[in-house]
Amino acid sequence: MKVDDKMRPWFEFSPETDTWLALASVPAMTLIYYLNTQYGYQYPSVFFLGFILLGHLFLNTALPAYVVLKMRGEGLSGLGITTQKIPTCLIISALLAATMYPSLTATLQGFDGNPAPNIAYNAIALWEPLFVFGWLQLRFERAFGILPAILLAGLSFMAYHIGSFPVSGLIVLGVSGMIYAMIFAYVRNLLVLMPLTWAVASTMGTIQGGFIFDWATVGIYAVVLMLQILILWSLSKNPKSKTSKISTA
Repeated sequence: MKVDDKMRPWFEFSPETDTWLALASVPAMTLIYYLNTQYGYQYPSVFFLGFILLGHLFLNTALPAYVVLKMRGEGLSGLGITTQKIPTCLIISALLAATMYPSLTATLQGFDGNPAPNIAYNAIALWEPLFVFGWLQLRFERAFGILPAILLAGLSFMAYHIGSFPVSGLIVLGVSGMIYAMIFAYVRNLLVLMPLTWAVASTMGTIQGGFIFDWATVGIYAVVLMLQILILWSLSKNPKSKTSKISTA
């Protein structure tokens, strides 16, 4: 479903079932993220069953896709997956990456290891932009309007890192999340963040947060990415009519 930018309100209050599901998914993701940072390295079951299966494949992908595609019948554009404004997205993402590159270089100067797996991991980590912006922000925008959605998306990005990042890091995540949300609100296309912007920005965040990835992790997330695409593709087939019980108006 294509949304006319001129009809998008700056402020609104019309929460529906999808709004409450989006709100509930934030504390759920906070718990999953925290358990993985605390126990995922020691216990592979926590990583694979908790973070990947329950987190990435269900909470970050299948739930949003089912709600948006099947319950609301909005199409993939309702998750920020669209062919709209592709040239604009590519230009903005290139400018963002170029602007952040000096900071990335400075971050890597103190990094003892090979940064390539970290960069590759973040370039294919679709789960995070899809969850924060494609799912949360667009649900919040429909319910509360453009400006509250930007604020809530940034706060949500910060919130599910609570317990896993220091307070200073959480503040950075909140502010940067709002900046990305403002950019995403303009184009409504995840291409503006994935893969180029996220490869640079999130690499800085993961390294500063003490997360070090290897090529095995990149391989795992390549499989996760393919499974996410499969879930999105399968649920996009025969979407529910827009005249369903949950109104799309």
